Amino acid sequence: MVRRVRSDFWVLALILAASVDAAVTPLDVADQSAPAFTVYSTQDGLSDEIWNTVEIDGRGFVWGGSASALARFDGYRWTPWPVNGAKSLVRDLQLMSDGSFWAMFEREGLARLAGDDWQLQPPQPLFLQRFADSERSDGTRDYWVAHQHGFWKWTPGGWAPEADLSLPGIPYRLAQTQTMFGAPRQWAATNSGLWFREQGSDGSWQAWQVHPDPRFGTMPGTDAIRTTDRGVEELWVLSYGGGIGRIRDDGARIWRESQGELPTEAMYVARATHGPGGERLLWIASRAGLLRVRGDEIRAFDRRHGLPSDAVRWVEVQRGVDGVDQLWLATEGGIARASLGSSQWQTVSLLGARSNGIFGVLIEPDGRGGERLWTGSSADGLGLFEGGQWRIFQNVDAATPIRNMRIITSVTGPDGKPWRLLSMVGALAEIDDQYRFTRIAAPWDGDINDAASFVFARQYDGQWEQWFGTLRSGIYRLRAGAWTRFLASDGGKPVNALRIVEQIDNHGRSWLWAATSEGLVRYDNQHWKPLDADALGLPADAYRTLTLIADNDRALLWAGTNRHGLVRLDVSDPSRPLLVTTPPLPDLPDPTIYSILADSRGRLYICTNNGVQQLSPLPTGGYSERIFRRRDGLVHDECNTNSQFVDAHDRYWVGTLGGLSVYDPRILTTASPARPKPLYLTDVQVDGVTRRPPSGVLTLDAGTRELSLRYSLLAGQREPETQYRTQLLGFDPQPGPWTPDHSRSFSALPPGNYSLLVEARDFAGATSSAELIALEVLPSWWQRPWIRGLFGLLAALLVLATVMLYNRNLRARQRLLTREVEARTTDLDTANRRLTELSYQDPLTGVANRRRLMEVLDNALPRAIERGLPLGLIVIDVDHFKAYNDQHGHLCGDAALRLVAQTLERSVRSQDLLARYGGEEFAALLIDADLATTLDAAERMRESVAALPAQARGDLLHSITISAGALSCIPAHGSVAADLLSRADQALYQAKHAGRNRVQAVE
Repeated sequence: MVRRVRSDFWVLALILAASVDAAVTPLDVADQSAPAFTVYSTQDGLSDEIWNTVEIDGRGFVWGGSASALARFDGYRWTPWPVNGAKSLVRDLQLMSDGSFWAMFEREGLARLAGDDWQLQPPQPLFLQRFADSERSDGTRDYWVAHQHGFWKWTPGGWAPEADLSLPGIPYRLAQTQTMFGAPRQWAATNSGLWFREQGSDGSWQAWQVHPDPRFGTMPGTDAIRTTDRGVEELWVLSYGGGIGRIRDDGARIWRESQGELPTEAMYVARATHGPGGERLLWIASRAGLLRVRGDEIRAFDRRHGLPSDAVRWVEVQRGVDGVDQLWLATEGGIARASLGSSQWQTVSLLGARSNGIFGVLIEPDGRGGERLWTGSSADGLGLFEGGQWRIFQNVDAATPIRNMRIITSVTGPDGKPWRLLSMVGALAEIDDQYRFTRIAAPWDGDINDAASFVFARQYDGQWEQWFGTLRSGIYRLRAGAWTRFLASDGGKPVNALRIVEQIDNHGRSWLWAATSEGLVRYDNQHWKPLDADALGLPADAYRTLTLIADNDRALLWAGTNRHGLVRLDVSDPSRPLLVTTPPLPDLPDPTIYSILADSRGRLYICTNNGVQQLSPLPTGGYSERIFRRRDGLVHDECNTNSQFVDAHDRYWVGTLGGLSVYDPRILTTASPARPKPLYLTDVQVDGVTRRPPSGVLTLDAGTRELSLRYSLLAGQREPETQYRTQLLGFDPQPGPWTPDHSRSFSALPPGNYSLLVEARDFAGATSSAELIALEVLPSWWQRPWIRGLFGLLAALLVLATVMLYNRNLRARQRLLTREVEARTTDLDTANRRLTELSYQDPLTGVANRRRLMEVLDNALPRAIERGLPLGLIVIDVDHFKAYNDQHGHLCGDAALRLVAQTLERSVRSQDLLARYGGEEFAALLIDADLATTLDAAERMRESVAALPAQARGDLLHSITISAGALSCIPAHGSVAADLLSRADQALYQAKHAGRNRVQAVE
């Protein structure tokens, strides 16, 4: 019966969704969306300084220029790329049509990339501004260097002074128009305004003046760029303090901050992209973020949209081989990338981003064949998006501002008609179709901390009744005009109820389930009764959300907790729920769950404190997963309660701490067909020493112990989803499995010639041409063929002499002695290994001792310094252990220490080391662990020890807790182990001083 009822339910839901989809046009929010930015910072290899420019070389590698150096991006990390003799600001980078790649340093001048090395050109006495290029009518390009007195032009012999130096002012950029004003013109943006000269004229520059706005001709230009918008040629001029100007045949226009058209007038550079219909999009780097000009409309994207800084110094466009444009941004807080291809994620609104974000999302038909969107915020009012425009409501009435919103929802009202409700702390109101607000008297009115957090309606015994879950006062029912309260605490303790769902069992009986601060509760139409968490094996925790999902013959209740993740209950018989543990679920990105929603195809969306997990059912059972965070286009990683919604088109709307995003799984994100990407060898390490990848055969000296090769597919997007496989021809019988690992290491390769075959495929499955890396390992002198031949001859003579010298009895004696020696050697080796283990092991707890910790830490420091990778260090102390020992005796104390040690060791990764540091102190060394990873491990340790059952230690009365000091840093040259331990120990002291049973990070 359950299968039939649930199957009918999903069929009905699909029919209704299809009918809505056919009758209602999905709400279009594309114009509201910001690009999805991927941010690169010091954790990705960049130095902590201003990044001033970015450019793509002829092979597809992205280069960034900072206040003092260059860095190259291989798709995974940025690698510093020093230029001998140059340490000043990188002003500009330029790729030329002949493949040459140039960098401009503020004090040292120009450098050219030759292979993988930069060669500084002879210094010039002039201050260089920027590179410039212009396109001729035949499609060829001219290249220029703007300097304080004019331009150099690129010629076959190198950079040569421009013949005409009569241009007034200091130039910054050149641009070339072809058809505007009837003839080709060259334009120059200078600090004294805009100048032009016509092709075929005497070459003299003329000042550009336009009536009626003479300011255009005196704008202090920083960039000039030619674009086309649906076939119409344009010239854009940027300034630092004079706005943005556009010139076309039909006139000119200036956008100014003083007119409210710009967030700033501090502009750097601009680049253009085009949509499928030829629509021009102009992207401008400014001190107020990235500006986008679409038509005449200008919109700014800044840190609220995911940029590392509002100050964007450069923007560059990279056209991927699949035809998808990528924006690269150099900012004062790092480098960012954004794909301009089709994205399944869109940022819809930043309402509430400066406070606590979005609370409440509602999509409903607008009555005109379309949809409208309601979204609420904690401090910025109630937003309504309709007809392409936003409308913000700030007040319910003259005395009631809209603040601290909890939900905006639509349910069936007492009269059986739709009831659009707004709930916030201190007020409950109905919104009619004319957008008038009417206050509804509620029992919790007057409590400045209480509000309805969820509303649910059902028809029961012929009447509609509404159920309200609140933040502090439990659950209320409104039926026939009367309010009834449930789940009130006898002691006055606040009880919240954040979600209520209805279940119809296979007998047609209605049951209600609620997620509350007191656990899961069930309503049998007479009483609300908490489930017995211990009997069911449920975590003793507050619950935030729940949802009912049909699973073949079962009805499953999925519930999200405050700190313990997900639980599933089989409630096919609501009176006898059973805990479900199979099939196992993928690990959650965070244990705090705000909502669990399903779409019509069975996909689940789980909103957490650290992103959204999408679970897709597999034909074989279980689920595949994807984790969505800010790098994927989600506006913020932290969700808000009851602020998610799956609409009739299977779009997932998610309210977060930073605004509102929507995910549309119907959008295809890959080009068709996807094309192969270039694959390169990017890094070579020989015995720990980094080398530049060779252009030919990689030759290794005799005695090379370790070789590590790193390679990269320049996919341009979603690099973590790229997969590789390798085969060392002649050694590996077949290629290895496809994995995301983009490196291969070899130990002590014998002398000879080798070929390593590397294959790669991107996230879309496009396989690139295999890269064949040739290796040669040179032999030692004694490994050369003629030396080996001589050794062979001498060995043969020796064997012959031995055969002639020794008789059978002596050979028998020799065999006996050999066996005795082998036996004694084995015993001795075993004893030595045991002694070594004992010297590194703490005899009480079985974990490593202090000697082992110091030895491993001393070895890890040079590696971390050389590779620029972080080390994590946690120092742990058992709280009040002396008092515990004095009260329970040393035997009980020793047992407790052993249990604590085992618990701590389970909380770290396999590559990490836990050691007993002394007494009741422990220390953990975490390899390649940033601060977030280190704090996460320390918090797991603290929670695991605090959760130890008392009977496990033989003590039934007292608990044990720990305090910890956590440190993560990239060690500086000269760092020693004692310094790191001292800093972590100071943090431990702060944790104990602050009350113990806590983790304190090194400040």
